[in-house]
Amino acid sequence: MIYGIGVDLVKVARVAAVLERHGDRFLNRIFTPREIEHCRGKVRAASMLALRFAAKEAFSKALGVGLRKDGIRWREVEVVPNPRGKPEFSVTGRAAQLCQEAGITNMHLTLTDENDQALAVVVLEK
Repeated sequence: MIYGIGVDLVKVARVAAVLERHGDRFLNRIFTPREIEHCRGKVRAASMLALRFAAKEAFSKALGVGLRKDGIRWREVEVVPNPRGKPEFSVTGRAAQLCQEAGITNMHLTLTDENDQALAVVVLEK
């Protein structure tokens, strides 16, 4: 049964501008070391980061909580590729606790980007 659906659209240029302005401070606040390592140095790094940013937002919408003090934290939701390259979630902390309490059994994620837009769609099942 579907527990929640979340969608988020991010402008890649906006993420690139924040990255330019705040650099590692922004990266370390929003992304896990594995996410940073996966994206760093790639030709499309800003797009890859924007996709992960959108995925975290979409996840919080599907779960029905915000990314704030009384919700979940950015780094508790990690987007990592499986061995075949498909993006998947790894959740920890309060995000994992809320998923367990809600009975979430499956998390589905799809990412796409076109021109200057990054889109994430999340479906949570219980």
